[in-house]
Amino acid sequence: MFMSEALTDFLEHLEVEGGRSQKTIINYQLYLERFIDFAGDINVDKITSELIRQYRLWLNRYKNDNTGEGLSLITQSYHLIALRGLLTYLSRRNIKSLAADRIILPKVVRKQVTFLQYDEVLRMIDQIPTDTESGLRDRAIVELLFSSGLRVSELSI
Repeated sequence: MFMSEALTDFLEHLEVEGGRSQKTIINYQLYLERFIDFAGDINVDKITSELIRQYRLWLNRYKNDNTGEGLSLITQSYHLIALRGLLTYLSRRNIKSLAADRIILPKVVRKQVTFLQYDEVLRMIDQIPTDTESGLRDRAIVELLFSSGLRVSELSI
């Protein structure tokens, strides 16, 4: 079975049996198409540990055509997670390929979250002038963010 065929089957599996969201399926498709860009439309039984090592190096050196930026370590991990998912799917269908557990994910250090103290929040809110409409709006936004726990990206939608 070639990668392109395996990819189609796997994405359909994610949609029907996996119950994954369309956004997840779109992301998995992007990640696995990047693997095909790297390795070509090879037969899945040609995937080896050495090929995965070379793919990880390729991901680490990958640059976006539009921005010239590389992939973060967490994004590289998402690519490998998608590939492991595909390999697990193939194994469950008794299709010969590399065992999914042969792909070791990189260690990703998550940023530590810091919290503001209650008095720090009050001092910040008190700094917003309320003598203009935009000041009242800004104060309402800040109060909504802190009282509801919304993210700025969620509020701006």
